[in-house]
Amino acid sequence: MTISKPNLFAETAYERGWYPPAHCSPPFGSCSVGNSDVEPLTAVNNMLLAHAKAAKLYRERFQPKEGGFIGIVAHMFMFKPLTDSQFDREAANRAMAFNVAWTLDPLVYGDYPPEMCRYHGSELPKFSLEEKELLKGSIDFIGINHYSALYAKDCLHSSCSQGTDRAIRGFVYLTGERDGISIGEPTGLSIFYVVPRGMVEIVDYVKKRYHNKPMFVTENGYSPPEEQGIKVQELLHDVKRVEYHKAYLASLA
Repeated sequence: MTISKPNLFAETAYERGWYPPAHCSPPFGSCSVGNSDVEPLTAVNNMLLAHAKAAKLYRERFQPKEGGFIGIVAHMFMFKPLTDSQFDREAANRAMAFNVAWTLDPLVYGDYPPEMCRYHGSELPKFSLEEKELLKGSIDFIGINHYSALYAKDCLHSSCSQGTDRAIRGFVYLTGERDGISIGEPTGLSIFYVVPRGMVEIVDYVKKRYHNKPMFVTENGYSPPEEQGIKVQELLHDVKRVEYHKAYLASLA
């Protein structure tokens, strides 16, 4: 694996400014420097080209004698339409492209997903013909980091909160609730819910979009909610984590 979660790193480090180098701009955050609408795109572009160059080097010098595989890992939510409207269905598809295909389309097909090209202007970097050839087919496998699923609401044809109405977010508002009901049991992380069906759905999405390229689930797990007065014995049994893994593995199987 050359790089783990380039899409998530770009969001946390260059859009929201949570991680070094802590670049961001309003309404995504208040940093001393940064442009949240542009810098994540540049960062991912550079990481993808770095991966492709490393893959070329590995394949030429080491793969013939080692017989190994080289790939990349993407952080993947599963997105479901908030309503049955055509706009929300398109928003869910857009969210998948802006989350998953942003990393993988260039490494399989040689360019960014059409869904991103449609809504981004000059801020989306352009690959040269040489770079496209370098990128295309530069992964032997896809690493899937998957924990949860969320609902997607269209922000092109309806009003949304600041930030979700921007191209960098795919003009999509993401939420874990519909009509006051959570998409799954909450966990210790506010945007992660227990949604076992999301595992089979994300694998199916990747399988279809990338022609059944070999996949590995490289991350998946459960963070328990903080509880006051919890007993040590309950922590040791860790029942909720056992239930989570059994449900997700059953979905995958």
